[in-house]
Amino acid sequence: MFLGLVIVACEDATIDYTSDIAGVYIVESATVDGVNTNYSTLPIEEAWIIDITADNLLSYVNDINLCDSTFNLDARVIDMVTDTSIVFTDDSDLYYSVEEGKLTLFNDDDVIVLVGYGYDFPPPSWSDPQFLTNDIYEPDSSLSLATRISAAGAVQIHYSAVCDDEDFYIFEALGGTTYIIEASAAAGTGIDLTLSLYSSDSLEAFNDDQTTSNVDPKLVWPCLVSGDYYFIIKKYWDYLDPGNSEDDKKGAYTVSVDVTKGLLKAPPPEIIKLHRPVQATRLFHKFFD
Repeated sequence: MFLGLVIVACEDATIDYTSDIAGVYIVESATVDGVNTNYSTLPIEEAWIIDITADNLLSYVNDINLCDSTFNLDARVIDMVTDTSIVFTDDSDLYYSVEEGKLTLFNDDDVIVLVGYGYDFPPPSWSDPQFLTNDIYEPDSSLSLATRISAAGAVQIHYSAVCDDEDFYIFEALGGTTYIIEASAAAGTGIDLTLSLYSSDSLEAFNDDQTTSNVDPKLVWPCLVSGDYYFIIKKYWDYLDPGNSEDDKKGAYTVSVDVTKGLLKAPPPEIIKLHRPVQATRLFHKFFD
C-alpha cells in the first residue's frame, strides 16, 4: 500500500505540460535588451515565427535581405515542460504564461508575446520574393512586369526592398506635354531613391536628388513624341555597389506622374550621403542567449 502511494506521487510530480504550449506561433511583440518591437505592424516577410513541439523550440526569421529564399533557424532542445517554465537540455530555461489565447515567454527582463499562426510555414514570401506582402505591385522587376501608372497625378505606394530591388513603371505620354515624375521616401525610412526614364530604346532623363537637402528624385520632362514610356526606381547605393546590398536600407515610398503640378513639400534639413548603413542587430539571437 505504501509503495502504491509513492508511485502515484512521482507520476503527479512529472506531469508534462507540453500540450498546453505546443503549436506554431507568430511573435506579436518583443522587448529584448530594453528595445520594444511591435511585430504586428510588420509585413509577414519580417515576421518572427516560433514552433514549439514536444522536443524542440524552433525559432525562425527570414533572411535579412528578404530576397535569398532562405531563412534562419535557432533550435533549442527541450528537456521538460513544467506548469511555469520550459527547461532545455543545456540547463537554461524560459518562464511562460498563457492568457487569452496568447503565449508569453520570459527570459530575465526580456519578454515576447506570441499568438497562434494558422498558415503554412514557411510563408510564400519567405521562399519566393515575388510574393512579398509589403508591396501589392510586386512582381514589377522588369519591363514586361511594369506597373501601369496614370499620368493624372494619382499616388501609388510601393516598397523598395534590398537585393538591388528595381521597380518598373509604364505610362502613356502625349507629345507636347510636360510631365512631372516624382518619388518620395516614407518618413523615417532613410532610403535614397533614383529615377531613370526611358523610351523604348534609350534613356530620356535621370534624377538622383532634387537639391542638396532633398534626396527624393523628381523629373520635369517634356514629351516630344506620343507613346508609352517607362521609368525605373532604384536606390542610390544599388547603382554604386550592385550585387552587394545585404545591409542596404529598405522601406516604403510614394510615386506619381502628373501633367499639371509637382507635389509641394517643406524643404528638409540638408542631407549628406553617408557610407553604407551598418546592418541592424537581430533580436531573436539575443532573446535565446
